[in-house]
Amino acid sequence: MSSQNESTKPQALADQGYDRGDPQIFGVIATTIGIIVVLVVVGIGVEYYFDSYRDRVIEELQLEPVSQDLLDLRAKEDKELSTYAVADKAAGIYRLPVSRAMDLVINESKEGKPKYPVTPYIVKKAEDDPAATAAPATK
Repeated sequence: MSSQNESTKPQALADQGYDRGDPQIFGVIATTIGIIVVLVVVGIGVEYYFDSYRDRVIEELQLEPVSQDLLDLRAKEDKELSTYAVADKAAGIYRLPVSRAMDLVINESKEGKPKYPVTPYIVKKAEDDPAATAAPATK
């Protein structure tokens, strides 16, 4: 088994055209540097393309005209916030313009008699509630 085949001997390989010399370090280093440079250039190019595409899309969205549905919704909301209306006639609930409602609240606070509770109070805890602590009914 120690004998080598005639075609695998070093001299036979050299005679067939195989290169048996040392690798060219300069070529390997130059190729590695070239690949790194190409990858960096491609990365910068992709980033530039992505940024320009994103900026273009943002600009198109900002310059896009406002839809008619949105304009109609805003007009309806402005009308509801700035006009008087009856919300529930049976309950006596009416809608006031926001500016008028703010004036009424300011006038109430100046007079010192607001219609809503302003004094602080302690919130009742579940343990304090007698219905919560009652023993459950047994069958």
